[in-house]
Amino acid sequence: MPAVIDTASLPDGSSPTLQLVQANDDEMIESSTMNASSWRGPLDDEGYLEREACLRGTDLGRNGGVTYWILIESAVPPSDKGARRILASCETIKKRALVARPHSGIQEVVSHGIGSVFCPVAHRGRGYARRMLIELGKTLDTWQQKEGEKGVFTALWSDIGKKFYARLGWTVYASSHITLPAKPACDPTAHDLLSVKKLASEDLEELCRVDEASLRSTMARSTSSDVDVRIALIPDVATMQWHHAREDFLGLRLCSRLPLARGALAITKGGRRAWCIWSRTFGTTRHGNVLNILRIVAEPRGGEPPTEKAVSERSAEASSGDDQAAMEHAISAILEQAQVEASDWGMASVELWNPSPLTISAAKKIEPSVVLTDRDDESITSLRWHGKPLPVSAKIEWIANEKYGWC
Repeated sequence: MPAVIDTASLPDGSSPTLQLVQANDDEMIESSTMNASSWRGPLDDEGYLEREACLRGTDLGRNGGVTYWILIESAVPPSDKGARRILASCETIKKRALVARPHSGIQEVVSHGIGSVFCPVAHRGRGYARRMLIELGKTLDTWQQKEGEKGVFTALWSDIGKKFYARLGWTVYASSHITLPAKPACDPTAHDLLSVKKLASEDLEELCRVDEASLRSTMARSTSSDVDVRIALIPDVATMQWHHAREDFLGLRLCSRLPLARGALAITKGGRRAWCIWSRTFGTTRHGNVLNILRIVAEPRGGEPPTEKAVSERSAEASSGDDQAAMEHAISAILEQAQVEASDWGMASVELWNPSPLTISAAKKIEPSVVLTDRDDESITSLRWHGKPLPVSAKIEWIANEKYGWC
């Protein structure tokens, strides 16, 4: 049980006695208990703590994958039981990422996603969250990097608008989405496709491998003249499994049912595949129940990353519209599968972040009223550059800025 605090004795956020430290196991549980009302959703406090423990046990979370941080006052000694007074807290998750510069190749790096930024109500108004993020930014310059190396970028998803984190160095990026209503199974829209199927967990490893290879190829190609750096979080299977562990826990706890379909895949007559990987989000009302598309992929011809020559050849072939039309139909088909899955789970809608023009066009084929919504308050994608200093005018392009990266 957290100690009762005399708030009059709390220091200002600029105090030199404040320190960012890693939470021990007891402090990790205490900080999660403190923030439970903000992020537990339909769970009770006990269920929320169990879910967080479940996520720590995933490949992404174990062995130092997730780190819990707390802001403390170093001048205040721990209690008799060794507890330190928590003024604010957050967590970081270690993520594989890619960075590419024009004509300089591609580099795999260690990045971090920042989440669960929290300051207890009684402590607010003193600048603790701001101070914690300032100290965290400095710590993440080298955290979990090879000796002598510096981190390149970190990311977070703001639920308090666009200004707070931007002032602390996390630049706002595209934060838009489209929404499709859930709908029960019916006669599917006519698609000129070989097959459409739902994906199981065992399908994901191969698809994530293909996706990563294609993403690397895209990143390695020369960027446009107005882009200085390209970055991406890698959509690997460990990341997808982290999201699925979350939905599995909630599916069993709330619905006594384990999610089986993890996405959908369609194959065109030309042999190209399009697929999406999804995850169910459970809210406190049906409106808050959303099937999120974590990642959507249009596979290059032949299933392998395209070469520059192949891209050139395909551009001529696609000018007739046949190739693009087939892929558009494939994307429409997998989005329809997502709508049916959402309906089957009692969800209100399907949501897809930062869709490409092709995906928007495909969505309009099945739901003409679809519009692109720009978010202003929630899940604002933000990035901070930690690498070698760039010119003030430098442009960093975020490739595959989709829901899978969120944490």
